[in-house]
Amino acid sequence: MKLITVEASFSASDLDAAMVLFEAQADQVRAMSACKHYALYRKPSGDGIAILQHWETAAAFDAYRASDTFATLGQGLRPLMSAAPVTIVAEVDSK
Repeated sequence: MKLITVEASFSASDLDAAMVLFEAQADQVRAMSACKHYALYRKPSGDGIAILQHWETAAAFDAYRASDTFATLGQGLRPLMSAAPVTIVAEVDSK
């Protein structure tokens, strides 16, 4: 199973709008068959969001990143971001 963390940075004035965009797409992501977990967290620093995701395979995560859902989210978020997002992918034991 793939564990993916993404940290996205926003100005304090754009953080609430970014959370609304993420939350609007979250149920669609969670409904994808290979998505095992998708959770959003505000960073304690108050300047960003961390997303924790579990996907069955790297191919499943890549399919999500090629989806209309991901594209729609990116279109809304890119103008709000104060820096490029940081993505970390790790392999975890699913037992």
